[in-house]
Amino acid sequence: MHARALVFAASLAALSGLHPAAQAALFSDDEARKAILDLRGRVQLMQQETTQRLDELTRQVTDLNGRVERIDQTARGQLELQSQLETLRQEVARLRGQLEVQSHELATAQRQLGDQLATVDTRIKKFEPVAAEIDGRSITVDQNEKRAFDNALQMFRAGDYRGALAAFQSFRSQYPDSPYLPGVLFWLGSSQFALKDYKGAIASQQALLARYPDNPRAPDALFNVGYAQAESGDRKAARATLEQVVAKYPDSQAAQRAREQIASLPAR
Repeated sequence: MHARALVFAASLAALSGLHPAAQAALFSDDEARKAILDLRGRVQLMQQETTQRLDELTRQVTDLNGRVERIDQTARGQLELQSQLETLRQEVARLRGQLEVQSHELATAQRQLGDQLATVDTRIKKFEPVAAEIDGRSITVDQNEKRAFDNALQMFRAGDYRGALAAFQSFRSQYPDSPYLPGVLFWLGSSQFALKDYKGAIASQQALLARYPDNPRAPDALFNVGYAQAESGDRKAARATLEQVVAKYPDSQAAQRAREQIASLPAR
């Protein structure tokens, strides 16, 4: 608007600057009036063009100001975004460090737990039942029970009859319902026989026969009774027992040995 006023003032100054005589001459006729009108038209046209140019410049300046503001806002936004990105990077680094620490702690805990489980498993296995073959049957027994029987039998086979006797007696007291008990009674009687305790041997084998008459060791147990009777001097009882072996278990190896033993006994 200020620019427009300047243009208008300049136009008026141009008109007022004419010499009075010239002005009188100018307005003295129609041509002068036409010239004035033409001049005024030019001034108005100049004003319009100037106004349009000023409007265009104003629009361009406004547009530039808007673009500058947007650029400034974008720059500020980028700075804020950069700051946020840096903050996020620091947070990621912190979390990554925590993750590494926790991963290490987890690995350590898993290793310790694995060691503890292995220890517990080893301890449990010491008490877990184990499979054993007893008198032709597969049976699950306590590890200590199996170990006690195997150790006692190993003593007998090594010729340590007194040690075997004590071990079998201890086993019988500790495991009175063990599936090994028929074998314990049998080998207990055999240990007693080896130590020339014929009465004890007869009692042990008869206990086996009374409690487990269908046990696979029954034929041999009955034979051992007859043999112990013979060794103790009771030949009559020995013959009767051995004949019972032959009659009751005719196809067994014990029956074959009984026949041989009967033949060696004095006639009645």
